[in-house]
Amino acid sequence: MDINIETSDKIKLDSEALWQYSLGAYDQVKDLVLKLQDDYGLNVNLLLLSGYAQTLGCAIDELDMQSLVTQTKQWQTAITQPYRELRRELKDTITSQQYQAMLTVELALEREEQWRLTQCLPELPPHNVEAQANILSCLIVSGVPLELLSQDDLASLYSIGQRVEH
Repeated sequence: MDINIETSDKIKLDSEALWQYSLGAYDQVKDLVLKLQDDYGLNVNLLLLSGYAQTLGCAIDELDMQSLVTQTKQWQTAITQPYRELRRELKDTITSQQYQAMLTVELALEREEQWRLTQCLPELPPHNVEAQANILSCLIVSGVPLELLSQDDLASLYSIGQRVEH
């Protein structure tokens, strides 16, 4: 007797699918998330992971979210942030070709971080109504003061969790 209970199936989030999702979602919120990254240390990849999981109905609980922040902090501090700062510092002193090459390296670092994020997460059950809170949870755990965000900013951020392209 085959019994397939859909709610018992779990999903392991795939870094390649996350990357493809991110390429579209990031453009929708680029200016806002870069400001939140610079002002409050928001991990943009964690936000994108939160939105991606939300589109699949996969809730990331508070403990997992905190663990993701902790586990990626070292990568951000040691690798990504210093490289980003160097790229920004050199922007006016290097050729556009050199600058583009630096952007390409930074994108590779971001993609590696997304892989690391997906590896840190356990398999998650889909169709979980609590997934609606992923983006909000990410913002809170990241220390973004929600009261300073406009309704339009919040709506833009939440919209990346509503995408159905997967």
